[in-house]
Amino acid sequence: MTAARNDRNSAAVSAHLDALSSRRATSGGVSQRKAQGAHYTPAALVDHLVAEATRGWKPSSPGWRLIDPACGSGNFLVAAARTLAPRLKEPLGKFLARRVYGVDIDPVAVKLARAALLALLPAKASTTTRTAVKRALAAHIIVHDALSLGFHDAVHDAVHDATLDGAEKSLKTPCDFDLILGNPPFLNQLEKGTAASRARAKEIAQVTNGAVRRYTDLAAAFLVTSLPRLSPCGRLAFVMPQSFLSTGDARTARDAALGCANLHAIWSCNESLFEDAIVRVCAVVLSPAKSRGVRRAFGAEFAPLAVTQRQPKAGDESWSSLLAEGFGAPDVAVVASTPTRTIGDIALATADFRDQYYGLQGVISEGGAIGEGAGPRLVTTKHIDLANCAWGECEVRALGVKYTRPLIDRAKLAPRAKMVAWLESRLVAKILVATQTTVIEAWVDERGEVVPLVPLIIVTPRPAVDIWLLAAAIASPIVAARAVAHYAGSALSATAIKLSAKQLM
Repeated sequence: MTAARNDRNSAAVSAHLDALSSRRATSGGVSQRKAQGAHYTPAALVDHLVAEATRGWKPSSPGWRLIDPACGSGNFLVAAARTLAPRLKEPLGKFLARRVYGVDIDPVAVKLARAALLALLPAKASTTTRTAVKRALAAHIIVHDALSLGFHDAVHDAVHDATLDGAEKSLKTPCDFDLILGNPPFLNQLEKGTAASRARAKEIAQVTNGAVRRYTDLAAAFLVTSLPRLSPCGRLAFVMPQSFLSTGDARTARDAALGCANLHAIWSCNESLFEDAIVRVCAVVLSPAKSRGVRRAFGAEFAPLAVTQRQPKAGDESWSSLLAEGFGAPDVAVVASTPTRTIGDIALATADFRDQYYGLQGVISEGGAIGEGAGPRLVTTKHIDLANCAWGECEVRALGVKYTRPLIDRAKLAPRAKMVAWLESRLVAKILVATQTTVIEAWVDERGEVVPLVPLIIVTPRPAVDIWLLAAAIASPIVAARAVAHYAGSALSATAIKLSAKQLM
């Protein structure tokens, strides 16, 4: 009977996802499913994260609770109930009615979550128990926005609704949770279809005290706003986009998390675990309680790595280094007794932005051989290989137009004073560094003859620094290994390195 109900629930979830995929969002030109970030978590990942969150964990009080602030169809809540009710020797009906809370913006998903949880009751459950559980789930699994300013009040009301015995009403901290589990929606702020409106972005900044802003994926906002709701010994376990571990935009969110919690476990992989999404993911377990070491695992099979005593600190550039060996980076140690310098000590690095990119509109032309044409060669990241520039050897795209030998027409650029000044500043001896590459690919423009197009990184040596030795250092395996260790997960490909100019320095 239970298996049949589970099959019906799975079919209903699939039908709902298909319906979301077929509907267009009100803005952004994407499906409603993409706009909501509705990609439900594979069972193996759910089970791993629930196991990690509850390893060595004990309830803090008789009235403890768990919540998923973006519960979707209830995968995490169902897995937690299956795991914890028998472990704690608590009748499943009482567990479902007293312990389980969930929130989602999607009314259909909320109904599916309630149904999935109710389906856990054995066929022999009494009518009284089934009615009580159904009533409790209707009150505790609610339609709401967990990132809204009114979310705390909504959870407070849900907690105080009647359950089997009303035990929650005796708690001193009625809105704390011992377990917060889930896979919050990934909403990339660089994509038009998933980027927040100005009003929404302002609200997110307010509820996160400024920790989530600019281009940080909104999944980070769920993590930052959920951590303060943990009980002192509670655990938060979230699936997150892999980029959360290493991107500069997510750094304030990582620091905010460490301001009220310690990292207890971390996992990631290079495989894509979601059948209907290409995003790569990681998972973290955090708690206000002191960590006895960070448990680590990597890969689709969740292969364990050795526990590390190294706890990330606020101000660290990334958390990816905790999984360096999983990402394929050898351990590169800096010997403390040896004086060291960074690339930033001997060079400047910068990258141009959209003003320079769009400032070239209408001034790019197709040229002849090197030295022929109206102006300097325009070089894109596709041209740059390790110690080689493939200008004239491959087709590239610039501002939506295809070229083989792109040149900048100085005469057409002349009326744009700021762009002329920019052009002259780029026609100097420099090193161009490509992005999204499997190793660090650098090429030396010793005579300052080419102009870089966004997103190439431009490195110029300080006085008396040999440009060729600098290029050798930038392109060295040691620097590449450190880049993978510190910034793995920020590139578009699992095997690529993506560095900003600041990170390169």
